Amino acid sequence: MKIIILGAGLIGVATAYYLWQDGHDVEVIEREPEPASVTSYANACLISASRALPWPNPGSRGTLWRSLTDANAPMKVTKWLDPTLWRWGREFMSYANEADFARLARAKLGFARFCQDELEATLAATDVDCGYRRDGLLYVCRNDATLAAARARVALVGAQGYDVRLLSRDDAVTLEPALSGAGVVGATLAVSDAQGDSRCFTRALARWLASRRERPVRFRFGETVTAKPLQRMRALELSTGAGRLQADAYVAALGPHTAAFGRSLGRGVPIYPVKGFSLTVPVRDPGKAPTRGGICEDSLIAWCPLNSPDGPTMRITTGAVFCGDDNSYRDADFRAHREHFEALFPGALAWDHPSIERWACQRPMTPSTLPIIQRDPTHANLYWNCGQGHIGWTMSCGSARVLADLIASRAPSFDLADMQRV
Repeated sequence: MKIIILGAGLIGVATAYYLWQDGHDVEVIEREPEPASVTSYANACLISASRALPWPNPGSRGTLWRSLTDANAPMKVTKWLDPTLWRWGREFMSYANEADFARLARAKLGFARFCQDELEATLAATDVDCGYRRDGLLYVCRNDATLAAARARVALVGAQGYDVRLLSRDDAVTLEPALSGAGVVGATLAVSDAQGDSRCFTRALARWLASRRERPVRFRFGETVTAKPLQRMRALELSTGAGRLQADAYVAALGPHTAAFGRSLGRGVPIYPVKGFSLTVPVRDPGKAPTRGGICEDSLIAWCPLNSPDGPTMRITTGAVFCGDDNSYRDADFRAHREHFEALFPGALAWDHPSIERWACQRPMTPSTLPIIQRDPTHANLYWNCGQGHIGWTMSCGSARVLADLIASRAPSFDLADMQRV
């Protein structure tokens, strides 16, 4: 079959790979000039499968209250009058109970493990080098309350088969000596969690696909897709400035823009864009910098050491802002990155370096925070692969594998019963 994928981010390019493996003629259309230019451009670069817990939980009302009253809260709501957010929020809060949290946690943790295995299989089959390391991620705690919460999380994810180990302060410093001067009371080590440069992966895999002698995947950049419903939602017409698109099947993998695409077809796609911020900062003193990725449980900043042509850098990410389509940022949006990183690793980074990169992007979040991987209810040749949220890097290849199963009419490689639906 000829299949057109809409979007060349992590999800779109991974989907192209799995459909190419199945023998299809694949074309990818992207409005940006190259792959991984939006949500996949500068994310946390952590494959944090053990952290794949649903956002709605019995404590969500307290989290919502903190977003209103605490200026330093990592989650903020700035567009309260947005009716789309209210609809999304009602469904989100409907899952904020113990029974749904347990059900969604089982599904999400299981899917994340499956996805990581698929990612590793893809790396092995293609020899794509993105600096992938599976030697664990460190989650540090700076007070006894967050350490107690971490202990409970160890038990929760351990019941789902994850090896996450509780560490004393001394154990954490032995593992990460750069923490020796920080006020850390303990940590957890997620043994099978990993890290890698997701932008590098996406662009390298796109080049690999485009260079195949047999059925090379065609990438079309700088083209925006428009959609028009036909025959009362029983058919659709897709086109770009270059003309009408013709294919046997279409896959919508448009990240935070998927909901707008759905609206143009009259389809409600339960995705809300949640903005996050990242800094990429050159390392000044490698002896003071962390050697592996991790997260501070108190501030929820994440860090990941990366290599660049100019030397080692550190990717630092945090924030979850419900602000609609606003993708702007100010200097103030990055103060927490520096403040909390310096509290853990003082003097490690060159904060005055001219090549520091600031970035803001929107993550495509569903109310359940599980992805949408399905055939459209009325358009038989339209498929959805979207809503991976803040862990698109973790879920990319597994989502693509299951989507390819659906198109091939195979039994899905992972049970989709608990996934979000359109």
